[in-house]
Amino acid sequence: MCQTDIINQLAEIAPDSTLADVRNRRPDVVTHAQGSYDALIRPADAADLSHVERAQAALRTASQTGAPQLSAHYRALLQELGQSAQQIAEVEESGEGDMLSDRLESMLRHTDLLVHAPAAATREHVSELKEAGFSTRAIVSLSQLIAFVTFQARAVAGLRLLNGMSNAAVEAPNCYQLDAPVHSAEKIGFTADTLAWRAWLPTLDLEDATPDQIAVLEESTPTAKTSPYYLLLVQDVDALRERSKLYNAIMYGPRGLKRADRELSAVATSRINGCAYCASVHVQRYTQLTKQPEVMQRILDEGVDAPLDAHERAIVDYAAKLTRAPGAMTPADLDPLRAIGLKDHEILDANNASAMFAWANRLMQTLGEPTR
Repeated sequence: MCQTDIINQLAEIAPDSTLADVRNRRPDVVTHAQGSYDALIRPADAADLSHVERAQAALRTASQTGAPQLSAHYRALLQELGQSAQQIAEVEESGEGDMLSDRLESMLRHTDLLVHAPAAATREHVSELKEAGFSTRAIVSLSQLIAFVTFQARAVAGLRLLNGMSNAAVEAPNCYQLDAPVHSAEKIGFTADTLAWRAWLPTLDLEDATPDQIAVLEESTPTAKTSPYYLLLVQDVDALRERSKLYNAIMYGPRGLKRADRELSAVATSRINGCAYCASVHVQRYTQLTKQPEVMQRILDEGVDAPLDAHERAIVDYAAKLTRAPGAMTPADLDPLRAIGLKDHEILDANNASAMFAWANRLMQTLGEPTR
């Protein structure tokens, strides 16, 4: 396992700095962000998704997200794994029709779909991976990995802002092409109603579960053993363990940013990403905490530009920028959050909540679909 704290390294946080102290207020977030990296990028057992393929998908994700520090890290990892400069450039820059294997080409298309237009995913996109030779577990691991790197990019971006640094010398590409079809939201609509979710891949039969899988399901959420989503993700048990602990630390950690504001960040991110399922869940949680269903209804109906008060506006605008183009952000993007009285540790909570839903939305929309 890699012991380096990759996020601290890429955000250039000195171990004895004030910002290190701010980040260490959430030690479980630090631990399980790195644990997710270890489980997904450099697992002891890569199974049927090789270490090279994992690093290739990570580089493509970082590059397409506009995360230069993260791209440099994954280029170096591919060099360490024996890939030539030409091979690395092909992964980072090439598209269909280049001198790539069918399996790699399929993997890169899946990566680009998750980065740019997860709401446009269909069952056929998963079928393409199966036809290219990817097993169900490999598809789960690959999708987790891509979604994790989109989280990682945003976690690094927010910390660099708090460290007084812009994220890129030039404006990064918008990470979403929302003129693409948005299948889940078109079918279901954005709603505060409770939705179900249907997987596009075989889920685990509990009778076949290992003790380790049962343990991870039980510690993830009370409903995990009956949830198709968790019964799919648990096929990569180490990745799910770290992801669940990271999610819980970000969304439910004590003190810091108000729980309602974390839920607001999640709703804004999910609304932009087109994830009807995640939006419905976190609309309900925000409403339970604030007793203000009208705020959520405006966002559901009108999107993130709906009329909001100054506090809500600052939280939503920050989440929107982080969701759409994290590489284009500058320290000035923190000013509205500071104007409503947020301290650095609360800003970091808001950043991590939105980044977590860069991850969650991509899995929900590319491995299955919401149903009523």
